[in-house]
Amino acid sequence: MEIILQGGSVAEILSRLAKIWKSPRFRIVFWAALTGVLLGVSDAGLPLEDIIVNGRTMLRAHPSDGQIALVLQDDRTLEELQLADIPRVDDATMTQNLLAAGARRVFFDRSLSFVGDDPGNEAFIKTLKAHRGRIFLGALPSNDQASGNYAATIPPTVYRADADVVSLLALNHPFNLSISMPFASDSPAGRIPSLAARIAGVSGSVDDLFRPDYSIKYTTIPTVSYVDVLKGRFDPRVVRGKDVIIGLSAVMYHDVHPLPAQGYAPGAFFHAIAAETLKRGVPMQLGWLPPFLLILVVIVSGVGRGRALDIYRFTGLVVVLIAIPLLLDGQNIQVDVVPAIAMAAVAVFRMRHLDKIEVAGETNAGSGLPSVQALRKYDEVSNRILVALKIRNYAAIIGSFAGEVEAQIAHEIVRRIRISDSQVVVYHEGGMFLWLSTIRSTFDLFENLEGLHRIVQNGIQVGGLDIDLSFNCGIDSEFDRQVSSRVASAMQSAEEAVRNDELVYKYDSHKHEARWEISLLTQLDRAIDNGEVWVAYQPKLDVATNRVTGAEALVRWTHPERGPISPDKFIRIAEEFHRIERITRFVVNEAVRAAVELRRQGLDLSISVNISAQLLRNPGLPGMILDILALHGLDPEKLTLEITETDRLDRSSRTFQMLQKLVQAGLKLSIDDFGTGNATIDYLRYLPASEVKIDKVFVQAMEANKEDLLLVQSIVEMAHSQDRTVVAEGVETLAALEILRAMNCDIIQGYYVCRPVPFRDLITEIKGREARRTG
Repeated sequence: MEIILQGGSVAEILSRLAKIWKSPRFRIVFWAALTGVLLGVSDAGLPLEDIIVNGRTMLRAHPSDGQIALVLQDDRTLEELQLADIPRVDDATMTQNLLAAGARRVFFDRSLSFVGDDPGNEAFIKTLKAHRGRIFLGALPSNDQASGNYAATIPPTVYRADADVVSLLALNHPFNLSISMPFASDSPAGRIPSLAARIAGVSGSVDDLFRPDYSIKYTTIPTVSYVDVLKGRFDPRVVRGKDVIIGLSAVMYHDVHPLPAQGYAPGAFFHAIAAETLKRGVPMQLGWLPPFLLILVVIVSGVGRGRALDIYRFTGLVVVLIAIPLLLDGQNIQVDVVPAIAMAAVAVFRMRHLDKIEVAGETNAGSGLPSVQALRKYDEVSNRILVALKIRNYAAIIGSFAGEVEAQIAHEIVRRIRISDSQVVVYHEGGMFLWLSTIRSTFDLFENLEGLHRIVQNGIQVGGLDIDLSFNCGIDSEFDRQVSSRVASAMQSAEEAVRNDELVYKYDSHKHEARWEISLLTQLDRAIDNGEVWVAYQPKLDVATNRVTGAEALVRWTHPERGPISPDKFIRIAEEFHRIERITRFVVNEAVRAAVELRRQGLDLSISVNISAQLLRNPGLPGMILDILALHGLDPEKLTLEITETDRLDRSSRTFQMLQKLVQAGLKLSIDDFGTGNATIDYLRYLPASEVKIDKVFVQAMEANKEDLLLVQSIVEMAHSQDRTVVAEGVETLAALEILRAMNCDIIQGYYVCRPVPFRDLITEIKGREARRTG
């Protein structure tokens, strides 16, 4: 007989389950979920949960509402009364003084035993009878009681005849990281409410505990000394209309405990905080299951290789698991997140390890890099630009070495690719290297590849030999297609770039024209007139004052059909055909006009513009710049010219004489891209410049490369020794800023401060940053 169930027979269901179990990713999810469940149903994760909750508590710290007051038997009370034990007659007098001052109710945070020969007993009993229902006495566990919610030590019957009893029990968490409170406790007198529950007027089971809101600052709870109340030396307003707790704070009582996120405090403060918590409403305990299920759904939806469970997604999950509970805390809703975090941690760690194993099976044997075949299996869409970089004569280079050097050469190429695109996976096949760039903007990617080309032009060293490399790139940014189908397009575009001797060729499924430099040249003047060519501004931040003190003007061309065109591309074309003066005149005019407008708005910034080396041989350059300055009424010292020289610098050259003329006219000079080409110590010695700009290639690489770090440091020291201001460009991280700050770099520029932005956004950025700095 075969049992048939909905969805198939038992055998079919078992077969499907067995097939699922064979999936290593399913097994990872199973064991990760089991880890979370075990932590959820046990107290093993409680210490870590307490640490997380205490962290949120510190962020939410706020004052008490002041509706509960404390009367403390402090050291001053014992010293003034010269007594270790307070007699009942004093308790009676103090209680009467509180009620006479307008206190709503009085709660004793201590167990009052009956002392037969104390003459104050009669007075105390009389006080209890006179104020029946307004005085509450505490009950404690016995001295030999190990654990449990049972208040064995209760006030004597003669007191309980006219006063209700409240539980003073609390539950310490492991390592004293927190304290929970019960709603009620069992006792010899039956079930009694906790002090906090009685004040708040709520009820609950002896099995139910709640975590008080320890973000309430205990130092803001109104307090008064016992002796002052006893002798009538207190302001009645402190207790009027409030519930009052009589507690112990003198050192000899040993009633001081660690209060989460606030240090140590007497026990009475815990009851006051717990009572204020319950007055806001009984905390809703969602437990560990809701966040656990939420993260389980995320994990299950992202089990595919390279999909959801990377380190960044995991970081985002942890942030969410901390941020959402923080918001819920403010609504008196409590959740436990450790089981969910543990499950996510196990799943991410194991799946990342599995990813590495699977990638190892799709590796290029010669270089050790992932093969392009692995990328062809990427059957999903991606919003990243796919780059294919083709090394010219790659096979000939590899063949010229007797030993196995392909891995070394590939490693050097990948290291240079990752200087400014550090998180990418590079795929290798023959002379082709492909990656999905983390740089989102096509324009920024063009700039990045131009910089990479400058680095690679310097060659690499393998086996003690220098190897000259040259490459061309193809890119595919058609995000609607699967990556696997874009691989061929990017590689085809790289081949097209080689044939047409272009650095970068962008794949266009609608247009495949190979060269269009002449077309660009014919469109340039019209593009300037039509507003397609415009100027972006990137702020420069003074490291010492944290203020924006200048901005660099950067030319941009947004083509109506091709989108952003790399400045290196159209500027190179303009230089080749001697049309660079038109672009320079336009940029200088816009930059000077911007500087004047900034001054009009109260922002005294200097503006810098790039000057082509070709123009330095044009005798009309100083006159052109000075005419523009005069037209707008800007002081020449507010304009800095950034110079990148490609020829050897000689003090007798026409270029050097031109630079002297510019300085004599009052303009400032900056040595751009210092550290590359001919921008070396000769520049510092002879060039009449006041500023040195360290090339971004070195700045972006210094965090990971010690050689680049030492190079940047030596440039800073060398420039300072020549009394030059040092500007570091390409600063993209806080870590880079801190390194440069330690080097005493003067000014930074880069995406960490701000991207190049239109002029209106520049004003907003500067004013916003200044408001944050002074606010």
